[in-house]
Amino acid sequence: MDAEKLILLQNKILEVVEYFDCFCTENKITYYLMGGSALGAIRHKGFIPWDDDFDVFMDNENYHKFCKAASNKLDTDLFYFQKENTKEWPLFFSKIRMNGTTMIEKDVVGRAMHHGIYIDVMCLNKTVKSKASRYVQYLAARILSATALSKKGYVTTSILKRFLLVTVKVLSFNSVQKVLLAIVRQYNKKNSDLVGHFFGRAPFDRTTFNVNFLGNPRIVKFENLQLPVPSNVEEYLTIRYGKNYMRLPSEKEKMKYPSHAFIVDTEKSYMEYFEKTKDHTAQVLKQ
Repeated sequence: MDAEKLILLQNKILEVVEYFDCFCTENKITYYLMGGSALGAIRHKGFIPWDDDFDVFMDNENYHKFCKAASNKLDTDLFYFQKENTKEWPLFFSKIRMNGTTMIEKDVVGRAMHHGIYIDVMCLNKTVKSKASRYVQYLAARILSATALSKKGYVTTSILKRFLLVTVKVLSFNSVQKVLLAIVRQYNKKNSDLVGHFFGRAPFDRTTFNVNFLGNPRIVKFENLQLPVPSNVEEYLTIRYGKNYMRLPSEKEKMKYPSHAFIVDTEKSYMEYFEKTKDHTAQVLKQ
């Protein structure tokens, strides 16, 4: 994506973020910037310059409070709540999408779903000190993600990924899925000093941190907005990215985080592109 189009996309994402932030404030929902969005806030005071997405997370209580509020109170003239674990969106995090815009990703070209510009809303789950127990949660989340991708119609040229997606289809039955989700969320009603983000892209040893890192949100500059990060965001970023997180990555490292967007239009609805892309998955894969 060229620089001009990326800036237009980031500006439109900021409109979603501004609404989301006000929505959470009005409904007394606590959230924090996470991952690359938290890193961008601290290192760049806004977007990582080459980034085209925006992520937040919440603890389990606030996440379910958010899902309930979004289902009932969202301004549906402007925005769309893409709820987790549904036929449309079988993955285990949710999105707020902007109506009248387009952000179609390569792996869901042609899929019947809302493809507006979005932000991701993730749920943290409590975990325990036992590394083995944490890994069971992490593994259950990985299997759930794989089954969800197979339902979503994930498009890939990788033979290994295709094999894995076919293999996990046998685990797509609701009863098995419920057991796996129960494993991931098994400690949420217990006292624990640790939380984990098991449905993200972080490797296992970077998924878990002390719940005290969250605390009362620290408000920091993010482009033209003032947004919340974990109170001990430096420790969180050290766990997530290593102690040199303030250092700019090499070009090789940047390649590990490709652009999410395949077709972007900040002014037109994805419906104007949907029929055009619906029957062209094969051509997309060649690019």
